[in-house]
Amino acid sequence: MKFKKSNVVIIIVIVAIVTAAAVILFFESGRFSKKQMLNIVADKVDLQVKNVHYTDVGASGMKWEINADSAKYVKNENLVFFDRIRVKLVMSDGRTLVMTGDKGKSNTETKDMEVSGNVEIISDKGDRLTTDILRYSGAEQRIYTDSAVKMENSRMQVKGVGMSFSLEHKDVALLSKVKANIR
Repeated sequence: MKFKKSNVVIIIVIVAIVTAAAVILFFESGRFSKKQMLNIVADKVDLQVKNVHYTDVGASGMKWEINADSAKYVKNENLVFFDRIRVKLVMSDGRTLVMTGDKGKSNTETKDMEVSGNVEIISDKGDRLTTDILRYSGAEQRIYTDSAVKMENSRMQVKGVGMSFSLEHKDVALLSKVKANIR
């Protein structure tokens, strides 16, 4: 196999460039100590999990079961982001609500939560609520929204804009533009 002089020169130049890049990379990486590199990583820790199942029992006796296709935890913001979320809430009196949505977000410190996209709540008695977005306030133990809401069961259908549901007092209020059909 014969090489022309020009091919040999090109090969030598390429090998020289690769070698120079490797040497520069080696010395540049030595500028950071192991402790500095660990600190850089620790400040940006993210955890991503598939097929999530999380259970929490609150001080009031309410049990939360969260299932999701995936979850991403952002430590420095105390936030968990969920995809295809399903939340089962078993209240202290035994009543059950199941909430589903496309996306979810939860604050790990305040226990506040938001579920958005095709949100639906179904109670163990067959009551059904649909909306675009629902929020939960951990401090107030209240589920609420400013969006359009549709609530229905076998006896009636109620629509409105804005809703507040107190888990403590177990009362629901639609805030405006309320229309009801009784069957």
